[in-house]
Amino acid sequence: MGFVRHLTGKTAARGAERAGDVQQAAAEDIAAQTDVIGQEQVARVGAAGQQAGVDIGAAGQQAGALFDPFAQLGQQGIDQAGFLTDPNAQFDFLQNNPLFQMGLDNANTQTNQMAAARGRLTAGDTLQQLSQNALLTASPLIEQQKQAIQNQLSMGQSAAANQANLLTGTAGQQANLLTGTAGNQANLAMGNQATVGNLLGSAAAAQAAGIVGAANAKGAGASSILNIGSQLAGSLMPSFGGGQGVAPPTGTSGGIPGTQLNVVPSAPPMNLNLSSQPVFDSSAWGKFPGGT
Repeated sequence: MGFVRHLTGKTAARGAERAGDVQQAAAEDIAAQTDVIGQEQVARVGAAGQQAGVDIGAAGQQAGALFDPFAQLGQQGIDQAGFLTDPNAQFDFLQNNPLFQMGLDNANTQTNQMAAARGRLTAGDTLQQLSQNALLTASPLIEQQKQAIQNQLSMGQSAAANQANLLTGTAGQQANLLTGTAGNQANLAMGNQATVGNLLGSAAAAQAAGIVGAANAKGAGASSILNIGSQLAGSLMPSFGGGQGVAPPTGTSGGIPGTQLNVVPSAPPMNLNLSSQPVFDSSAWGKFPGGT
């Protein structure tokens, strides 16, 4: 009966248990959703970090490519570096250099004209001057070529240093980015796990609260029954001559077991002697249909 269930606290206990189960299920569902969302956030942060690393690497390569022409000049200087100390390379350079031939021809022409004016075309000093004209013409050209090669080497070295710095900086940025990404992922994961743990703790607390509430409801029901029983007993005690603060009436035993209790004082005592009563005659059984 519903009244009895309400009275004994079963209805309230069942409601408390159901409320605890509902709260537990809701907390566990939110915890599961939070865990999934947290994992998605960690994955998105990782993907963003990786893409940023790729972008930084591409930007570093593009910046480094700007120095490629200077690096090519440096490579040309490396290819011609033998000229700086090799006389044969210097001689070949002069033989194939039209500026040398033109400069030498001009110097010889001037020497011959001056010697002719003085009548010394075949003199020894004229021949010596003609020999010196080759060295005087070749020396500036050789020094200029050496300086050009050294400039190329310097540009190549500078380009290589800049490209190396860009690569190093790019690698450092990528490493820092990966470290930061890993740290962000770890923080997100720890925060997510903490949230999930709190939600699961709330779920357990809700379930425990439901169990405690059910136990309290049952205890309250039992207490209500005891109170009702006490009230009923208190209301019936005056009918038997009892009751709080009332002395038993004359002719009663005051509720002591084993003594005679006269509920109605004017009525005589009942005779409960069973030996005076008629004994059941089993022979009369045969008078009924189906009897023996």
